[in-house]
Amino acid sequence: MTRRTLGGFALIWLLASAGAIWLWSQRAEVSMLERLDQWSLDAQTLWRGPLAPDAAQPIVLVSVDDASLQRLGGALPDRAALAAAVTRLHAAGARAIALDILLLEASKGEHAADDARLAAAMRAAGRVLIPFALPDQPGQGADAAPSPKLLAQAFMHYSEPAAEQRLARHGYQPAQLLAPLPALAEAAAALGHVSAPRSSDGSLRWDFPALSLGGEVYPSLALRLAVQARGLDWRAAGVRFGEAVEAGPLRVPLDELSRLWVNYYGPAGQFERVSFIELMDGRVAPARLAGRIAILGVSALGAGDHFPSPFDAGLPGVERLATVVDNMLSGRALQRPRWAGAAELAAMLCLPGLAVGLLAWWPPRRALPALLLLALALLALAQAQFAQQQRIFSLAFPALALGAACLGAISLRAGVELARKRAALQALQASEQRYALAAQGANDGLWDWDLRSQRVYYSARWLALMGLDEAQAGHAMAAWTLPLDEAGRRAFEAELQAHLQGRSLQFHHVLHFSQGGLERWLLARGVATREGGQAQGRVARMAGSLTDISEARRLQQQISFDALHDRLTGLANRALFREQLQQLLAQQPGTGLLLLGLDEFRAFNEEHGTLAGDAALRETAARLRALIGEQGLLARLGGDEFGLALACGPNERLPAQALACLESGLRLAEGQVLRLSACVGWAHASQGPQQADELLAAAEGALAHAKAAGPGHAHSFDPAEQLVEQSRRWMREQIDLALAAGDQFQLHYQPFVRLADRSLLGFEALIRWRHPSKGLVMPGDFIPVAEESGQIAAIGRWTLLEAAAQLRRWHALGFRGEIAVNLSGVQLARDLELMADARATLAALGEVPVRQLKLEVTESMAMAHPQRSAELLQELAGLGFKLSIDDFGTGYSSLAYLHRFPFDTLKVDRSFVIRLAAGREAQEIVRTIVGLALALGKQTLAEGVEDEAQAALLQQLGVQVGQGWLFAKALPAAEAERWVEAAVAAAVVAALQR
Repeated sequence: MTRRTLGGFALIWLLASAGAIWLWSQRAEVSMLERLDQWSLDAQTLWRGPLAPDAAQPIVLVSVDDASLQRLGGALPDRAALAAAVTRLHAAGARAIALDILLLEASKGEHAADDARLAAAMRAAGRVLIPFALPDQPGQGADAAPSPKLLAQAFMHYSEPAAEQRLARHGYQPAQLLAPLPALAEAAAALGHVSAPRSSDGSLRWDFPALSLGGEVYPSLALRLAVQARGLDWRAAGVRFGEAVEAGPLRVPLDELSRLWVNYYGPAGQFERVSFIELMDGRVAPARLAGRIAILGVSALGAGDHFPSPFDAGLPGVERLATVVDNMLSGRALQRPRWAGAAELAAMLCLPGLAVGLLAWWPPRRALPALLLLALALLALAQAQFAQQQRIFSLAFPALALGAACLGAISLRAGVELARKRAALQALQASEQRYALAAQGANDGLWDWDLRSQRVYYSARWLALMGLDEAQAGHAMAAWTLPLDEAGRRAFEAELQAHLQGRSLQFHHVLHFSQGGLERWLLARGVATREGGQAQGRVARMAGSLTDISEARRLQQQISFDALHDRLTGLANRALFREQLQQLLAQQPGTGLLLLGLDEFRAFNEEHGTLAGDAALRETAARLRALIGEQGLLARLGGDEFGLALACGPNERLPAQALACLESGLRLAEGQVLRLSACVGWAHASQGPQQADELLAAAEGALAHAKAAGPGHAHSFDPAEQLVEQSRRWMREQIDLALAAGDQFQLHYQPFVRLADRSLLGFEALIRWRHPSKGLVMPGDFIPVAEESGQIAAIGRWTLLEAAAQLRRWHALGFRGEIAVNLSGVQLARDLELMADARATLAALGEVPVRQLKLEVTESMAMAHPQRSAELLQELAGLGFKLSIDDFGTGYSSLAYLHRFPFDTLKVDRSFVIRLAAGREAQEIVRTIVGLALALGKQTLAEGVEDEAQAALLQQLGVQVGQGWLFAKALPAAEAERWVEAAVAAAVVAALQR
């Protein structure tokens, strides 16, 4: 799937989610959007089905039905009739009585006394509630001030008065109060409003338990009736706008607009009902009324007090009032959780994303059922919340987002699929065009064999490839075998019969023959078709092509030859030579191997050119072939290296004969004669190597020794040399492991002292190696190997850093002497690397003065390249390091360079110290060295001092500092630290004495 397609799916997700969220946010302002929510709520209500009213607080409806209206002459009951009804309900023992009829105007004429009669009946009953109205549109005339009785109905406790402004914007805001007759209001036990706005579809989905007008908050008739039925103290009731109404244990939930969502129980008739006229006639048993909440209202169809509900189109208003009261008493009013908005937003974001993702990556036949199952599961969860917890959610807009996302994703997928099919069709058409062009331009021969008529069609190209004309070929399959020999003919016929018998899926055979003195390879291909298209049917036809693969075969042969031979000389290369040598050793155990390597062949190429170098290699190969004849093996193993293998005994003359091949010089095509020398390494199986690789390794080792001896040398393999080389290789590997381990190398410290008072001046750091299996390895055993391999540079780096770390530790004890560290010739040669190590050592010293670390170089090392050594030593001195010339007097220093070396100390070699007692010669040498040092203002140190006589004589000759076993051997760091502590203590005592 392309990034563009993924971007399209992401855009569909965003558009579906954003569109649904925007419509969801506008549903309170747009009636059509509000109806979507109402329809989904109605669907949930119908899915749940009818509910029975609460049996613990039974309600009975006294209904002014059509029969009652007919008896009353088509008019509503007058006040006298209402008074009689109230009296009968009270006599029957009704718990509470509510008149769902507005009593706003006084009776007139002959019925003027009926208002007083009704008031008296209400006062006698003591439990009668009547309504008043809070319309949102002002009527005719001005409002009178609310009576004290009405004001007594208002809430005494309420919070968040700002909710009144929210109601004005989004809910219902009364414009005036329409109060009942004052006499009736005074006689009523309680009053409540019966005002509620219709929703956009004409239904009454909410009740307003509390409405604010003129600074007072009035309860609804349903709320007062619920409080009255429970026998609760109204004065303790309070309202928290946007949360709930609470009156003792009774709690009525409110939504954010302070509305109570009505939970309708079913179609009309869910509550027990008695006819008003039956009550008046005394035909209602008191047991049907005793202990019940009686609500008297109009249910006649012509009365106009009907409202749509989810279950029917005309629910009587009195039954709606009963439903609201029962909702409050039973706690079954619908509630919208505070987190419903967040849940709906999450659904509108996640469901489209999930739908788009599934439809993007899964085929619709898998994605759509999965989405349908998910949607049904979520609907079932929402329905469970609705039916069991009376929680309501806006389901329409998440469903709309999901549907839009599915529709958009399916459309995009269909578009992408259509585009893909179009692209595939175009690619197919282009492929067909290419195939047509390829068929026209192909250089293959075609043939078609009709087995029923036994006739074969051969194309002109087929005839040309086979070297036949039409008369020779005819129309028979025998034309295939005309150029072939007997073996080729049998092979072709066997392959053809195998395919005709169904033992191969395709006929595939290579014809090989000679034509015009050239070898030809032709690839014959074909496939058989059977009658009826059945696998076991009789073959009816076979057709195919004939391709010239001669050049490919010749190229393949050349590649195969080049893979095992040297193209320049035609000799075997190393890979082939190794295999041949292994075979020769298996047949002839007494086999010898000679390796010849031309000396300075790169320089020869640079001087005379590569053409001359190639000619020299070819001439060398020819001479070596002439030397060993055809019975031996000859190969070019590398750029300037040849290998000769012979089944013979140890032949001491063969190396000399091989070198002699080049003595006469190499004559080039231009007549020029050039001379080349070579080195020879020789090994024989009788010396131990029994495998080709072992013999090659032995001869290569011998050749390496010959080259080390110089041009024109020959060397025979010696097993002892191999053991030495193995030992050195083992040593190099172990040094690498020791450097990686970091804890095998140790520094020991040999003190050097002032000869005059034997006070400690410093130490020379000497490396030791604690091998985990070999134990202590002395420097003389591994330092030469490390210098040869270059590993000494890493050892020297470790030594510098370890000495710096030791100096820091001793400096903290008060040590102000020196530690001398030896540098190797390899380190001096790698000057840039040494300077980097020196700077790292400076950093490792920290606060320790750099002059306390002295670097020692031998006289011979410094004079190997005096100019470069002087410059390097100047740079080191510039960093602050002290320098010492070690083993002085054993080399051949030039005074012209010596004064350029910024050394601080000349170390007299131990060989002179040992011979001091033998005669004056050694003493004069030492005296000369001391004089030279004094002339240059430098210090002298004698190493190898082993007895007091030597120490006294050295001091007499002017040597200031001594080092040797007389004073101490090289000490581990812990023992050397005791010397440091003693020296520091002695210095403190001397200072106190002064």
